[in-house]
Amino acid sequence: MYNVMEPYIHRRHKKLMRPTSYKHIIFLLGTTAMATLPFSHTASAQTVSSGGGTVVNAGEVTASSGALNTLLKLPTKREIFNSTQSIKVVGKKQIKALGPAAGAAQALAVAPGVSIEADGTSGSPRAGISINGMKTGWGNIAGNSNDGTVMVTFDGVPMVDPAYGVWQASEIPNLSFIKGLSVTYGPGYPINRWYDNIGGGLNFVPIEPTAKARADIGGYFGSYGARGTNFSFDTGEHDGWSAVFAGTIGRSGNYLSGYGFNNPSNNYAYYAKIIKKFPGGRISIGGFASRASAYRPVPIPVSPNSQVTINGDNPITGNSYPGPIYSQQTTGFYNTLPKSIYYKRIPIRTYLIYSKFFDKLDSTTSFHNILFYRYGERIHEHYDNYGQSNNVLIQYFNAHSQTFGDKAYFTFKLPYNTVSLGGYAVYNKFNSFLDYYNPNNPAVYDSGPNAGQPVLINGIPVNYSLVVPHNYHNSYLYETDLAAFAQDVIRPTKNIRLTPGLSVVSMHTDFVNNSLAAFPYNTTTGLDSFVGVNGDRRPNSSTNFVEFEPSIGANYKINKNIALYANYSTAYKGVGGASGTYAHFVATTLKPQKSNQYQFGIKVLIPNAPYLHHAIFSANYYHLNDLNQIIPIPIANQNYRRFASGSSVFHGFNLYFQDDPQYNIHVYANASFESANYANYVTGGQSYNGLPISNVPWVTFNGGLYYSFFKSNILYQPRIWYQYTGSQDIYNNNTGLPTRNKLGGYGILNLGMKVALATSKVKFVHAVDFNLDLLNVLNNKYNSFEYYSGGGYYGIPGQLLAEPGAPFTAYGSLNVKFR
Repeated sequence: MYNVMEPYIHRRHKKLMRPTSYKHIIFLLGTTAMATLPFSHTASAQTVSSGGGTVVNAGEVTASSGALNTLLKLPTKREIFNSTQSIKVVGKKQIKALGPAAGAAQALAVAPGVSIEADGTSGSPRAGISINGMKTGWGNIAGNSNDGTVMVTFDGVPMVDPAYGVWQASEIPNLSFIKGLSVTYGPGYPINRWYDNIGGGLNFVPIEPTAKARADIGGYFGSYGARGTNFSFDTGEHDGWSAVFAGTIGRSGNYLSGYGFNNPSNNYAYYAKIIKKFPGGRISIGGFASRASAYRPVPIPVSPNSQVTINGDNPITGNSYPGPIYSQQTTGFYNTLPKSIYYKRIPIRTYLIYSKFFDKLDSTTSFHNILFYRYGERIHEHYDNYGQSNNVLIQYFNAHSQTFGDKAYFTFKLPYNTVSLGGYAVYNKFNSFLDYYNPNNPAVYDSGPNAGQPVLINGIPVNYSLVVPHNYHNSYLYETDLAAFAQDVIRPTKNIRLTPGLSVVSMHTDFVNNSLAAFPYNTTTGLDSFVGVNGDRRPNSSTNFVEFEPSIGANYKINKNIALYANYSTAYKGVGGASGTYAHFVATTLKPQKSNQYQFGIKVLIPNAPYLHHAIFSANYYHLNDLNQIIPIPIANQNYRRFASGSSVFHGFNLYFQDDPQYNIHVYANASFESANYANYVTGGQSYNGLPISNVPWVTFNGGLYYSFFKSNILYQPRIWYQYTGSQDIYNNNTGLPTRNKLGGYGILNLGMKVALATSKVKFVHAVDFNLDLLNVLNNKYNSFEYYSGGGYYGIPGQLLAEPGAPFTAYGSLNVKFR
């Protein structure tokens, strides 16, 4: 189907789909260069090593004595201990244990309060991600009422589209050049926020250029035909200049397969960064490009129904063909439909270029700036010869956007406090294009004087097509997000730290209904007749919101090892979703989504004690109100036509522990306990307050142990870790309501082994590592997601559908380090 669509798409939308022109990139780099000139001759600052070969500017470290800025680097355990926020870091050691094909979603699964629901084991398929119940990602949409509420950044630079608000995990399809990631629970400090932090923040931190030249090259293979390679090259530092270039390429099948089709996926990602240090600061220019494509398997019926067979429906009549009844119980737990009956392919692209600048202007003042440009595109290609209306046999959806942004702030270090003052400006252009049709059916007028009559083009009857679709939608969102913030850190005594903050945010959106221009044969006939169903039912509109976001935090050290902390924050998110909110609601009724959250807890940091080395423990209670929600309810055979409004309440406990009880033993554990309910849920004029929020596990737990020992100049490191996801409530697409029915909990036991050989006698080769990762070694069968269907996939409303989790999976990888 894609080959059929491609000429048309490129002919009609080539200008819209391509990323920004080179002149925009040149403008970005030129602006950065000019901004740095006035600061290029300021006082010097010492450079120090941060370990691992990375060079850090001491002035930047000094400036960080204010509010912990998680966008600059990975926080240390000491910095987390001193802060007033709840923050968890997933480091390289835990990332390595996830397997060489793992992507962003898999990395998040080892943080407390985080659960994922992915369509495969590699980083290419899409995934839904929940942080204390607040969600992002394109996993299953059934019941995901709190979607698009988590900010995701790469090296501190936004990856989330401001207009749509949802991030796809496959934008970071592999973790080979990711040094670690930080998870911020709740909005966090104003200095760390962008435009989408109401539920939390994720910052993926890539590797940095090193002081000495080096290179790493590796490859992997594994279950389901998985294979790939990765590399990184460091130039070393020369006259203050250093650079790194890294990349990864991978492909895989899927454990969900059937009838000769294994739902394949592929991906690549490249990253480069150049740093120039000058007296008192540094400037860096970074770039990131990724592409991932994956076939998404259709959810599988749990129980058999005689009307659902593996042979699908007649695309003309809509009647089902006879054949073996399709379900987990009859045709296999992991078996999917033939490609000739159903497929959905999701290609995504991301291009990111950015510049980061730091200068220590004098002994008390420093300046930070982040300038960026992002192009993002997500395509949905869908062939569904089952259950859907026969008018929407083929579906095509393209969402793409361009985003420009800048954040700048000054930090002033005063005798008893450290103040940061600044703001950001972000401009976004988002285009949404949707086209559903069945080329087997004659196109007819749906309204007007010719209703029911064939559509004629040049006097000839035509069938539905990309040019004359049955369901269609095209619109633009132009969004401008502005913020000014003040963040203070007050230290009245050496044991007390107070962090008051305030942001003033402005969210301006222009909605442009472009369906008349994009689909002239559907909307302009000269006969006042219309063809098909237009998803854009509202005229052009604009909204503008200005809101205040206060926050406060406190940290009290009982002694040098134990601290109590608490915080409160309010944050807002602009109204998003071109094919939902602005297309279906009167603009004057829209409100920005809002969160209020408070937390309190305890942190323990013990650098060195018997059986406690570099040990950190944290436990906290949180309570979050998510207000002014617009909840889309999928309806079979249609675009979104039904919505609920509501507000949610999340509260629970997060705990984590990490320790090296001996020099060669590492242990960690993370746990979360949560209750999530709707304080208000209204749809169809009726209220259903108090219902549970779907797809939020009541408990999650993971823990692991790594043991290292040497023999004959070889390092051996066996690993064992366990992940458990508790029961969660199931959503009913047929009624448009959450239910109290449960998807049962499940646990996964994993094993791994690393063998590292030092090669001191081999010139230039520093070490050779081999890793074996065995996931779900007990081959536990479980469903990671279930919901009651509205009839969209198989034509059976109320049928329970499921996506099974991965069975036993194995990976082997080899990495060579050159120095």
